[in-house]
Amino acid sequence: MKEVLVTGGGGFIGKKVAQELLNRGIQVRLFDLVKSNIKGVNCDYVGSILDPYKLSHVMKGCSHVIHLAAALGVNRTETNRLECLLINIQGTINVLETCVKERVEKIIFASSSEVYGEQPVQPIIEEALLNPKSNYAASKIVGEEFMKAYLETYKMKYNIVRFFNVYGEDQRDEFVVPRFVKNIVNDKHPDVYGEGDQIRGFCYVEDAARGIVDVLSSPVESEIFNIGNDSEPISMKDLASKIIKISNKNLKPQFVSYNDSDRGSHRDIMQRIPSIEKAKKELGYRPKVSLEEGIKKMIGFYEAKNNC
Repeated sequence: MKEVLVTGGGGFIGKKVAQELLNRGIQVRLFDLVKSNIKGVNCDYVGSILDPYKLSHVMKGCSHVIHLAAALGVNRTETNRLECLLINIQGTINVLETCVKERVEKIIFASSSEVYGEQPVQPIIEEALLNPKSNYAASKIVGEEFMKAYLETYKMKYNIVRFFNVYGEDQRDEFVVPRFVKNIVNDKHPDVYGEGDQIRGFCYVEDAARGIVDVLSSPVESEIFNIGNDSEPISMKDLASKIIKISNKNLKPQFVSYNDSDRGSHRDIMQRIPSIEKAKKELGYRPKVSLEEGIKKMIGFYEAKNNC
C-alpha cells in the first residue's frame, strides 16, 4: 500500500482513521473543508469533494482512498436536502471519477446503518433488505450502488463499511451520546424522545476507525461490512440513566414528545443492533472499548472543556 487519501480526514471519524493508519505505518494524506492538524500525515489539504480539479491534485500518487466526506446527520440532511444530495451523491461520483483517472487500486466507502431503516430481525446482517427512512439513508444507498457500477464499468475495486452509531469525544452535539453527556456534565436533565425505548448498539470512534482500516488492509473485494459494537445494545432511557449514574449526578431523564422537538416519530427507528459476525470472521475485527469506558472518556473530555 503506497499512500492512502482520506476524504473527510478533518472530521470526527476521519481524524481517528488518520491516526489509526499512522499507527500501522501507512502513509496518509487528508482532504477536508478544514485542516486536521494531525502530526505525521504527508499532506493535509483543504478543499471540497465537489471540486474535481482539487481532488485530482490531492489524489495523485495515492494507491488507496477511504471516502468519509459527506453531509452528515439525519436532521441536518432533511433540512438541507439538496446539499445532502449534492455532497453525498455528486461528491461521491467525483471521488470515483478521480480514482479512475488517477489509477487508484481500491476505494473504501463509508456508508451508514441508516440504510437498513426498521428491520424485523435483530441483530442486522449485511444481507438484510434495505429500508431507508431518510434523505441521508437514500443518499448512502446511491453511493453504494455507484461503487458497484464503477467496478463493472472501470474495474474499480471497492469495499463498503456501514457504521453503526459511532460516538466519542468532539462529536457534534446533535448526536445522542454527546448531547446526553454534555447536558449531564452541565447539570441539565437529558432530553429523551418519546418513551425512550429506542434501542441502539453504540461503537466508540476508535473502534470504528480500527474497523475501517481493517477493511482497507484486507485482500477482500466487493464486500460490505457492518462496523459497530454488538455487545451492549441499550435503550435511550437506559443510556441516559447510565450516563447520569457514571457522572454521579442527581438528575433524571426528561421525556420529550416528538411534537415538541425537531424530530419526527416517523423517522425514528425502534431497534438498530449490528451483527458484526462477518467482520469478526473475515477481518478479525473486535471492538475494544466498552460503553462505560467510552462514556467515561467523554465525561472527562467535557469536564476538561468546562475547566478551560
